[in-house]
Amino acid sequence: MVKMIVDNLPFFELERWQSLRENYAKILLSESGVEPLTLGELTEIIGEPLLNDDFQISYGWTGGSLKLRKTIAETYSAEVDENNILVTNGSSEANFIVVLSTIREGDVAIVEKPNYMQIINLLTWRRAKAIEIWRKPENNFKIQIEELLDLISKNRPKAVFLTNPNNPTGQYLTSEEIREIHEEASKHHAILVFDEVYRGLEHNGEAVKSILETGEIGNIIAVSSLSKAYGLPGLRIGWIAADSTRVMKMWSLKDYTSIAPSKISDEMAFKSLQPGNREKIITRAKEIVNGNKEILREISGKYPEAMEIHWPHAGAFFLGEFTWSRNSVEICEKLFKEHGVLICPGETFGLKGYARIGMGQSPSKYRDSLIALFEGLEKIRRN
Repeated sequence: MVKMIVDNLPFFELERWQSLRENYAKILLSESGVEPLTLGELTEIIGEPLLNDDFQISYGWTGGSLKLRKTIAETYSAEVDENNILVTNGSSEANFIVVLSTIREGDVAIVEKPNYMQIINLLTWRRAKAIEIWRKPENNFKIQIEELLDLISKNRPKAVFLTNPNNPTGQYLTSEEIREIHEEASKHHAILVFDEVYRGLEHNGEAVKSILETGEIGNIIAVSSLSKAYGLPGLRIGWIAADSTRVMKMWSLKDYTSIAPSKISDEMAFKSLQPGNREKIITRAKEIVNGNKEILREISGKYPEAMEIHWPHAGAFFLGEFTWSRNSVEICEKLFKEHGVLICPGETFGLKGYARIGMGQSPSKYRDSLIALFEGLEKIRRN
């Protein structure tokens, strides 16, 4: 039975798993973003002080400053402007507001699995009818597009929720697949909600296309943040991009949550997203992930029985499969208690027998971290 917190809202297993352990782990491999930047590193990239002495620490714009919203809009190759952007406290607040503003009791929604379970749990809370489409291991965790199009056609959902690139599989939709999904959803007046927080962390140089760059914005909502690809999770800056009418409605909901983003974070985000700075930050992230992926290939080859690697094409994480046990919660708990290594069990994503493991740690630490991980798993497997 699924444990509920209040009024049909399920326990958020992944967030509880991490928050109860991450501050006590010797080796932290549970994170899904790249190694966070230090203030010194960010200042060096920007080339000027992050804040001036006369910066007043007051309330800022409740929907995000005009200059930040304009800058966010300019990161998309689409006809969007500051009126299409709402700045939030991370993508978690963005997802929360999106679900509350679009889904009512009894609405049909299509959602992918495995996935970060926030949306799925919020749909349960709203008493929506959630129809799942699974990314299956036999298909390399890729969405079967024909199956998704058929679900949209037959069920005529209020909304379709997708994460592109996906967490925890690291797979993503091609531009043609996104176009097909948008076309089918538009036929049936379904809202397409894309969580794009891992865009920018593609491994092969190809850029994942935003849903905003596919067609008319009327039935599109995109969510993103500075937490993953930018390595700035402590700023707690996320955003929603949507039709201006939807943005105004969601802004009104935000009055009941966090009211406004931090003015300090707003200013630092604005400077970080200036074109030259943004390019440097994203380049850094890709170099970390691609370098660590090669280290993973080397180290995992020495421990072939510890777990099977399902290689991602985006994101700062990979899926490991325990072919010798399906109880990944037990394995991950032993790994943490006996070896001090924290990873995330697949059950927290609705996927037994797997674990999501970070690939964004500082390269200077990653080799030793992986050796500790694989040696710990080998001892658990043998015992």
